[in-house]
Amino acid sequence: MNRLCLIFCLTALVTFFFLLPACHAQKLLNENISVSVRNQPVAQVLKLIEEQGKFAFSYNSDIVPGDSLVSVSVKSVSVKRVLEIMLQGKYLLREKGNYIIIQRAPKEKYYHITGQVLDFETKKEVDYASVYSKQQLVSDLTDDAGLFKLRFHDRTFPYTLTFSKIGYADTSIVVNSETDSGIKVFIYPKAIDLDTLVITNSEKSHFWLARLLVSSRLRAQSRNLSNFFIALPFQASLTPGLSTHGRLSPQITNKFSLNIYGGYTAGVNGVEIGGLFNISKKDARYLQMATTFNAVAGNFKGLQIVGIYNQIMDSLSGVQLSGAGGFVHGLVKGVQISGAGNFARGGIHGAQISSLGNISGKNMRGLQVAAVFNYAKNLKGVQIGMVNLSDTSSGYSIGFLNIVKKGSGQVSLYANELVPWNIAWKSGNSKLYNIFIVGSSMNIRHKANIFGFGFGHEFILNKNLKFNTEITHQSIYLGKWTNQPIVYRLQTGLDIKLSKQFSLNAGPSFSLFSSQQKEFKTDYQSFADKGFFRFKVGQNAQAWLGWQGGLSWNYRRF
Repeated sequence: MNRLCLIFCLTALVTFFFLLPACHAQKLLNENISVSVRNQPVAQVLKLIEEQGKFAFSYNSDIVPGDSLVSVSVKSVSVKRVLEIMLQGKYLLREKGNYIIIQRAPKEKYYHITGQVLDFETKKEVDYASVYSKQQLVSDLTDDAGLFKLRFHDRTFPYTLTFSKIGYADTSIVVNSETDSGIKVFIYPKAIDLDTLVITNSEKSHFWLARLLVSSRLRAQSRNLSNFFIALPFQASLTPGLSTHGRLSPQITNKFSLNIYGGYTAGVNGVEIGGLFNISKKDARYLQMATTFNAVAGNFKGLQIVGIYNQIMDSLSGVQLSGAGGFVHGLVKGVQISGAGNFARGGIHGAQISSLGNISGKNMRGLQVAAVFNYAKNLKGVQIGMVNLSDTSSGYSIGFLNIVKKGSGQVSLYANELVPWNIAWKSGNSKLYNIFIVGSSMNIRHKANIFGFGFGHEFILNKNLKFNTEITHQSIYLGKWTNQPIVYRLQTGLDIKLSKQFSLNAGPSFSLFSSQQKEFKTDYQSFADKGFFRFKVGQNAQAWLGWQGGLSWNYRRF
């Protein structure tokens, strides 16, 4: 134990001594100062900085042109950034004691263009303005003082720099050589023309996955460059912003996109693979794969595969495979398959398949299959699940409980040859409805209680006359919960409309009675004398013809 403590203390001590010089190394250069001079010699400006910072500069006058005139106007900016603006980033800066030493920088394969962006009317600094070159595909975002710094590889001049920000007119300048660094660019405020009020879905601008994983600076640049998009063959990203396209990645659509952890691009027109996630600002198509989530702010066409969650803010044309859940804000023309649930706000023209549930926010033309529940605002296809819900339906719902909110509903009180008192609740539409049945003999010497479930279909003959066909499964309690007799029943009948809400119904039936019980308890029925034209079906089953008739309350007409 003592040995471990000693090792820990030595490690901490060594780490402290290594970090101490590093922390001190940038102490002077990181101090904030304010400078406002116009056409003043470099040597004079350096003296002003020395007086503010309480330190001294050390440099060779043959290297630093002290008589060169510069103009600088900044507030609360680091000494390092001010020197980069003044000296155009061509010098190496380091600290020693109370001195900042300015040396000639070694020749680099890169060069920098620096400058400041200002408001033409107020002459104040403009922060969060995008500065970019369309030819070189480099960009930067101005800081609080309106300063920017672009790093270039290629010295092929001239090229154009463009300055963009929401609320300002785009401004472009031509850079002819490296000596054009240290520029000041004034951009003009622009009135935002408002079109006639149109209420549209604004969720694309509230793309929560982008807000969560993409930095505010990268999102600001993406908004500034909303009209600038190009297509390129390839990009690779470590994380959003750390890409072969740099901060311009959200403005570029790629044919192949590889994101080690995750990427934020304009879109994909081929294949995109993400270690953890992929975020597309616009449309994507063909193939998108990730382990955690895929997010597309536009349309998607093709195959989208993910381990956990897929999100498409517009429409899907193709197949979406999700380990946990899939979300499509617009219309789905294809298939959604997930381990937990699918949601298509714009409706389905295809299929939704999941282990938990499916939701279609508008028309559902196709198939919904889930182990637990399905919901469709307007069902025009088929639902298969334990519970099926819809607002309106002209399709088929197959499950234990099927409810159409604005559909048909009926409660029937009727008698048949099994027991004289029965109540049935019917819910669905005329094509297919559920039936729940409770019945009783109400006779203490011939007791029998019935519980049943089934399906029915209604043939509409005219506005006052309908023909019903129903299949039910009914369990009969005859004093014992074990080995209860079962009746499988096919019944048909005419439904005659008496008024808007009431109708009479009656008709013949066919019953198949199956029982393992050989002896029945006293005061309970044996069902040995039910129906007409009885005949045996095997050792334990009998069949007969029967009847039913009663009154129905149509709280929503089939």
